[in-house]
Amino acid sequence: MTLQSQQPQIEGSQSYFKAFLESSLRSLEKVDGLRLYAGGVENIVQDECCVAFLEGRGEGAVEIIQPELEAPRRPVVAIDTSSIRVAAGSRGVVIAVRGAIVTRDRSKTAVEVLGPLVFYVSYENMGELLASVLGAAPLEAWGNYQLYNSIQRVMAGLIEKRMQEYAAEHYTDSILLFDGSLSAGPLDNPLYLVGRILEKARPRGNDILAFSKTSVLRVWGELLTTLGAEAEPPYLVEVTQAVRSAEMRVRVLGDIFLARLCPGCSGFRVDASITASAERVFGSLLRSDALVYGYPETLILAHDYCTFSKLDVLAIQAMLRRRSVEIIHPTSIRDLLFNPVDGEVFR
Repeated sequence: MTLQSQQPQIEGSQSYFKAFLESSLRSLEKVDGLRLYAGGVENIVQDECCVAFLEGRGEGAVEIIQPELEAPRRPVVAIDTSSIRVAAGSRGVVIAVRGAIVTRDRSKTAVEVLGPLVFYVSYENMGELLASVLGAAPLEAWGNYQLYNSIQRVMAGLIEKRMQEYAAEHYTDSILLFDGSLSAGPLDNPLYLVGRILEKARPRGNDILAFSKTSVLRVWGELLTTLGAEAEPPYLVEVTQAVRSAEMRVRVLGDIFLARLCPGCSGFRVDASITASAERVFGSLLRSDALVYGYPETLILAHDYCTFSKLDVLAIQAMLRRRSVEIIHPTSIRDLLFNPVDGEVFR
């Protein structure tokens, strides 16, 4: 297997991601000379969104679906993004978002990276920033998101949707792997954007499988990940109708499966928008990608390549200092009070 890393940007990204690039540069013009506090840097990877309310009810028989183990091999394309909060001030926050696309076609694996895109988001420019990347976003939707608690996830979600749309348009006859679900509704997961991605994928022969790393979804009184536990993997259990019959605050697009693809591990919720049968598409995935505890290896690689390291944070902070930004590193109160007791445990 060969691994090619292409940095720093996805091919054609200057035009395809123009709105995000321009918004990033415009927002950073407002950061010059500010005093910002570092600390609390945390990677947010776009996982399952708001899973707590997905609580299906009812009864039904568990029908085991076996993937076609002789299905044809196909190219696999995995997309993931992550974001960090670099620093924050009294009126705004600096966030960074990076995405990765990993492609695998037989023995060749390639990685393309977008970003990091750095944004300064304040109460004054948040509406303008979201409007520039969403198009004609309704003004009332912005008020539902708090600046410090939500904007990081919103921006990462919107950039991820744009990368998914890019993949749907630039690849053919491929299996597109997304991180999360195909649920739509929140500002970072707009219904029209998710629907547009699915519509663009189908004519090009692309099938979409969205893997959720965690799910509290209950179907027929059981946790989704425990359905059909007695069966021998690989197998699928379709739960689409049971989920759609539940009252939810989001709209679920595509079909929903429990996919337990290898022995010795639990299953995953997989949302699917596919042009062929589930048996054939999942069979092709099994022949085309390696699995790590039942999870596609290409999605793991995409996660690894988009996640920020400490050196990335230091580099972004150095860029901010060149704009005369004063970065303050507050003293850890926990270290001051409890270091003799905690030692290195909480470091």
